[in-house]
Amino acid sequence: MSFAAVGSSLQLSASETQALKSLPMATQITAKRALQGSPTDLERLVDYISVFNSSRYCCLVPIFHAMLDSIQVPNYINPKTISAIMRAKLSVMGLVKICTVTPSTLNVKDDLMTKYIVRKWDELYPWMRFFARNCLPPPYDVSVTPPRPDLCNVFDAAKLCITPLSLICTQSEEGRHFLRSSISVQHFIAQLWVLIGNLQGDVLQGDPGNSTDGLISMLQASFAVTNHVCVSESEDPNKTTLPLSTYVQAAGGVKPVVFTLLRYIRWITRDAAAIEEPRSWTTGDWSVKQLHLYTVGLHYSFEFLKIISRQDVSCRAQLIRHGSIRTVVDAIAQMLPKILVQANKELDFDPQLGLVGRQNVLWSGYSYVASAIRDADEVVTCVCQAINAGILQTLEKGVVCPPHVNRRDHPSRGRLGDIELLFLLATFFMYDRVVKSIGRHWSRIQNVPTEKREIRDKGLGVALELVLISTINAMDHRSVEPINFHEYRCSGPGCPMCASKFVDKKCRCAGCLVSIYCSQKCQRTAWHNGHKKWCQVLRCTI
Repeated sequence: MSFAAVGSSLQLSASETQALKSLPMATQITAKRALQGSPTDLERLVDYISVFNSSRYCCLVPIFHAMLDSIQVPNYINPKTISAIMRAKLSVMGLVKICTVTPSTLNVKDDLMTKYIVRKWDELYPWMRFFARNCLPPPYDVSVTPPRPDLCNVFDAAKLCITPLSLICTQSEEGRHFLRSSISVQHFIAQLWVLIGNLQGDVLQGDPGNSTDGLISMLQASFAVTNHVCVSESEDPNKTTLPLSTYVQAAGGVKPVVFTLLRYIRWITRDAAAIEEPRSWTTGDWSVKQLHLYTVGLHYSFEFLKIISRQDVSCRAQLIRHGSIRTVVDAIAQMLPKILVQANKELDFDPQLGLVGRQNVLWSGYSYVASAIRDADEVVTCVCQAINAGILQTLEKGVVCPPHVNRRDHPSRGRLGDIELLFLLATFFMYDRVVKSIGRHWSRIQNVPTEKREIRDKGLGVALELVLISTINAMDHRSVEPINFHEYRCSGPGCPMCASKFVDKKCRCAGCLVSIYCSQKCQRTAWHNGHKKWCQVLRCTI
């Protein structure tokens, strides 16, 4: 059977025609009619594709590419262009379906995404923009009806615009570099990100309703990966990426980016916390897969948070001002009971759904809190925010949770984590505002029952114990009446000697250069009474 269609732009090569002859005869007839411009037969070809026969029907890809190449995106929509628009819509859906259901072999997937989508981006991308412009609501007012909902419902338009981006950013290295280097694509992704963040409810218009799970929340979780890829650094140091300001401007400025990102984190956390306890902790359990989707989305949202906070001073200040530290700490506290669960050997060591992958969200969250404290202009304010948000109680819960798989013997800590954050907080216990914040939460920490609990993460437990001891010392020192710096008085505990009586014989501490004593006896007494712990801290104030 000849597959030469009407019009030279729809002719297939000899190898592509030979591949089509491997299909059943009924499918070959449908493919021939589709090439001749029949939308009904093109829709049938899309319906033929399924998980069980995706490899066999990959030979239909040249038909979809030829169809997109032959149709020009119309400037105006009228009855004459409706048929061409429907053929383009079905062609994009066919490409998306084949790439989605193809078996997940890493090298094969990368090659397919690059060949079918990235290398044909000039054909695909104009139609993605067309359907986003005409069939999706405006990003900043999702209550407005799309201009042309008759061409494509919101559900299908979201799939046509979002799925190709998600596929290439997760399964094509060349595609990831393309997202980082194209101004137009970054502008498109930023607008989609804002739009998805403003969607309300659990369903989209046109959703077939095959699942009772919230589609919008799953879109928000999955699109976080695409959003992070746009602003992250390239795997190849020789390839350049666009500055962060390009993405921020495309999303509407610093404040819209901050508000949308924090909204994403809160909503993903809310949906993840609402997942029912899995009936069986296995890789095929739907609740386990949902939990994996939400934890991955939260992890990349935290990573995006770190990137914009590190690269843009305005974003960093606005994030802290609008409660990013509290939002991250609340998210970690709610995710702890669901993430740190040792189920069975098969699931715990699974490369995607295992314990290591689930815990990445916690380490990225702790890392952001630590970097926000270190880089902020108002450091003490950030520390107080973290303590008031309950960071010490959250870390205390982690002591009784399963340890990280890689931390059982000699953990390698290449980035900030829970223990580093603990010791970083302890360095600020010399400030009165920090001690006051600790005092407000001290009763909660003390009232947590410690008996009959298995300490599973001993490293974190030891670190937390040291920090709590430092907390007690800080609160004890706060109860001592302070001595003004300009008053030369003996720093020995209980010594009433004034400067006028030992000005010629005073002894100054060589470590901190702050404390002075009337005699070596007072100096030794003060050293054993607590000055040993605070000497280096006082030295930092000089």
